[in-house]
Amino acid sequence: LATVLPWFSLVGGYITRLRKKVALSLATVKESEKKYIELSIIDDLTQLFNSRHFYAQLEKEIERANRYNQPLTLLMLDLDKFKNFNDTYGHLEGDQVLSRIGHVIKRCLRDSDSAYRYGGEEFVILLPMTKAEAGITTATRIQETLRKTSFSPVSDQEIFMTVSVGLSQYIPREDMKVFVRRVDKIMYQAKHQGRDRICTG
Repeated sequence: LATVLPWFSLVGGYITRLRKKVALSLATVKESEKKYIELSIIDDLTQLFNSRHFYAQLEKEIERANRYNQPLTLLMLDLDKFKNFNDTYGHLEGDQVLSRIGHVIKRCLRDSDSAYRYGGEEFVILLPMTKAEAGITTATRIQETLRKTSFSPVSDQEIFMTVSVGLSQYIPREDMKVFVRRVDKIMYQAKHQGRDRICTG
């Protein structure tokens, strides 16, 4: 018995250490998995969600809106005259503008809202359980914040960016692609009507 007890103690200690290593390995795998998922859905430049994730989330929100008869509003924003800025100051400075635009948008949203870089200088925002009227309030808040934020890369001048916004509330049973195209057309109406404005439909 005297020789058996130390052996059990040794084996027990080994098993405990093994369990800790396995637990640590599992935690590392989960953390790596989490980082991989984040990288696959986050736009590096703006730190907003990317367009791939937008369509996945939109599908879920549409399903929820239809099932529970809840409102859903989509905003589409296009940065006005961004090409002029790029041509004047270069793409590196243009990237800095897009990055800061992302931060501005995030600051103007509720926790339940989500923002996405749709492509280039276009952004989309999903407002679950939100009617179009409240969407106008969100869009106005973003526009007003941008008008107060200088994006100039030169210290002795100020440059303010504006966005044209199209928004609409989801129509029950409407096809997802039809909904997106509809809001996209409304956004282009805002651009054609003089930019820095909000159009609804």
